[in-house]
Amino acid sequence: MKNIKVAVLGAGNMGTAVAQIIALNGYRVNLWNYSGDPEPLEQIEKTRENKKYLPGVELSGNVSPQADMAQALFQAEVVFFAVPSCFIKKVILSAAKHIRKGAVCVDMSKGFDFESMSPIALLMKNKLPGRRISSISGPAIAGDMVRGSFTAMNIASKDPVAIKLTKQVLENKNLKLLPSSDVFGVELAGSLKNVYAIAIGVCDGLKISTNTKAVLFVIALQEMGLLVKKMGGQLETVYGLAGLGDLIGTGLAGASRNRRLGEFLAQGLGLNKAMAKVGQTVEGVAAAGVLNSLSKKYKLKTPLADTIYKIVCGKAPPKTGMENFLKNLK
Repeated sequence: MKNIKVAVLGAGNMGTAVAQIIALNGYRVNLWNYSGDPEPLEQIEKTRENKKYLPGVELSGNVSPQADMAQALFQAEVVFFAVPSCFIKKVILSAAKHIRKGAVCVDMSKGFDFESMSPIALLMKNKLPGRRISSISGPAIAGDMVRGSFTAMNIASKDPVAIKLTKQVLENKNLKLLPSSDVFGVELAGSLKNVYAIAIGVCDGLKISTNTKAVLFVIALQEMGLLVKKMGGQLETVYGLAGLGDLIGTGLAGASRNRRLGEFLAQGLGLNKAMAKVGQTVEGVAAAGVLNSLSKKYKLKTPLADTIYKIVCGKAPPKTGMENFLKNLK
């Protein structure tokens, strides 16, 4: 058994997949989930399978389900935060007193802190003083990744030790982490692409052609680039794994929650019913509101993002909204 202690907070599909990969790399991993959703940990304890979020994957004995956060984090040297962004601030605040100084804290949530409308890595830096912060983002469908499909993502940090330790426990022959110092760019791109993936799903629901979807991919990248650059990130990041790569993966994958939500909205379901049908948190819904606010704040022209926001909020029917957007394309 390798001697670095690892904890994963969040036993959804991604958190469970990450725990499994680290476990297969030879590390013991404590996997925690919040008390309002005990099923995953109970299922893993009894059957070695997270049937709720990652069915069909027999988990390594190195994955130890832990319902108690303090126990899960005890002496952990690397902590992965894999909870939905709408819960992450609460989890960070709860975890802070249990995480040792100098530990590496890895953000995998791909979202915003909705109160400050800032990247989560900044929230972690402020609320987890004395810890090393890194962020991972890129095209990674959990089910594909955990079954050994080759996957590459960006790992962003200003701290070389954080990058080194994160890579050490998570990388293997099928999973590569490419370093970046552009923390804001990686985090913003990873969150923003969820919004645009909803638009691709709307196209699927409306049976819109690949030609049109290709146009949306281009415009999405342009709009993402405007905001990332305005907020201090690098355009290069937008056209890399955390931006273009993740947008393609999330926009085209059948399992993508954001894409599926867009498809259900286009089929006539209201937002609540569409989200219930997806069955898990859809990060792009909240991110659409943040993107709309940030575009106004920085006086940016983001017509595709505006269209998605209106569709998600029920202010524009999906078919009409998309037709009007395309008709006014310049």
